[in-house]
Amino acid sequence: MHKKSGKGIIMDKKVKNMKWLILLSLFFLVFIFSNIPAHAQKFFRQYWAEFDGRINNNTRAGERLRVNDAQLSQHGEFGHRSEARANGLQLIDVPEDLFGLDGAELYLEMWGGHPQTENKRFILNGKETYYLPDDGIKDNNCAYTYPVVPLKVEQMVNGLNVFQFACDRGKAFWGHFIIDNAAVRCYLKSDHPDLVQNQLQNFKAEIVLKEGPVLQDRVVVGLSFPESFGDKILSVEYFGRYTGYDDNGNFAEDDWHGYTFKRKYVNHIGRSETAPFEVTWDTHMIPDQGKPMAVKALVKLKNGLYYRAPVRDGLIFPYNRNRVMLFKCSDMPRPFWSRDKNEKKATLLLPDDLSRVAEVRLFVRIWDGGEGTAKEPFKLNGFPYNITSGKSTHDVVFTDAEVSLKHLKPGENVFTLYSDTEHHGIEMLLPGPCLALRFK
Repeated sequence: MHKKSGKGIIMDKKVKNMKWLILLSLFFLVFIFSNIPAHAQKFFRQYWAEFDGRINNNTRAGERLRVNDAQLSQHGEFGHRSEARANGLQLIDVPEDLFGLDGAELYLEMWGGHPQTENKRFILNGKETYYLPDDGIKDNNCAYTYPVVPLKVEQMVNGLNVFQFACDRGKAFWGHFIIDNAAVRCYLKSDHPDLVQNQLQNFKAEIVLKEGPVLQDRVVVGLSFPESFGDKILSVEYFGRYTGYDDNGNFAEDDWHGYTFKRKYVNHIGRSETAPFEVTWDTHMIPDQGKPMAVKALVKLKNGLYYRAPVRDGLIFPYNRNRVMLFKCSDMPRPFWSRDKNEKKATLLLPDDLSRVAEVRLFVRIWDGGEGTAKEPFKLNGFPYNITSGKSTHDVVFTDAEVSLKHLKPGENVFTLYSDTEHHGIEMLLPGPCLALRFK
């Protein structure tokens, strides 16, 4: 009988341990890939909500959906306002065969509400409560976000789906938030009859970067797809994932950038409606990256379907690129909201040596309730910059503006926000004003 040496026994144990390590690794890989959302690269349809005052009790025709706390109807000061009648009820028609769906989600364009409002949520068809992601409002900030909430398909119905929105007052003077737009997205199974009928089961499109994965200051992004499908594509929207200004207010700087405004995508890489569906991506003010970037595409087809193309990952900047840095405020008031001559200030710190700065951009998101008669509602170190609509739109206004180098100081720089209106005023939305500096 052969006897193993002590060393041989140790080696056998190492081999066995290695086998177990490989098996565990394979198990985790299978687990990870099996838990990637099934609709990450699939087809979907979306159904936008149509606000109806006869249903949600909003008294202003065609207005957005307002949601109030449970006690507002008898509030001594606000209970008689027209907004207090809003019941937070929204119906969205989803004419889908639910057996053909792989998943569904609710997408919102949402003003976060009065600071310190809490527990924003909705009940789907009376079956389950879904909570909306934290947007900073409960911590006394001002926010506007675009939450995506996965829905359980078994809780949906074919036809009118009921979304009853609600919130708690928390420490707010009035618990309140607004939904400007809402859509239900329905992701189709790979064998869905509509895909078969339109011969889309094997449709694939890939993102093309003419200059390759090393991104210069200007990048041409396009789409490669079967020639036979060219006349079926209406448009292509492109989005970049990189570390930069948090333009959608979800606390993630390393994120997909871009969002919808009145149902149209803005602040993304771009949109094309003509084959080969190319756009030029301006990357020159994107900050330096600590990891590779990515691009994704949303293809809109003529038959009402949308297709998410596979993500193009592994994108980097050249090693000799001019340095770009993003600077955020080190100190901001909470809430950062000016009205009735109540000026607010925030501080941003810059390097002591600005001699090598070549270009500066200002990024600001506000909810524009109006500056009243103020001629210069927003200033940087005393110099005015236009960040409002001038029309008190009661909507998001995003500003990407060039800043004069003469207006900057080493060290502490101060933003001031001022409105003299007695009405809503100007809200500085999270993440607050930021500066991007590109160096020589």
